[in-house]
Amino acid sequence: MSATPHDGVGTSLSLGATNYTITNVVITYNDPNADQEKIDVSHLGLTTGAQLATIDRPLKGSTTDTGRSVQFNYLGKSIIADGATGTCAISTGGTSLLAGVAYTVNSSTLTLAVNDAIRGQATIRIARV
Repeated sequence: MSATPHDGVGTSLSLGATNYTITNVVITYNDPNADQEKIDVSHLGLTTGAQLATIDRPLKGSTTDTGRSVQFNYLGKSIIADGATGTCAISTGGTSLLAGVAYTVNSSTLTLAVNDAIRGQATIRIARV
């Protein structure tokens, strides 16, 4: 039986020289500059057809936020250090999704539970490529 194109068979993730046995991965691309110009201040007193009420943003967005992140779950006994940096690679079924992309660990957790494998979860911010 052949594999369907939507399964995750053959997906791998590595941070530097460490390969992780992953159970889930989510790659998020957001534009950190989108919708940065105005704040919606509409109120319930507006009537149907009224113009959207907005004001200029008083603060600017972060200059270090790339708007791109990867969140993944993995099996293993080691927690990934917060703030760790390096390069990451993600591929699936022989197709490279990310290769040699700089990352910084935003958050990391390790879960130890009765009758379950030790599992970790991490979110990394990745550079724009």
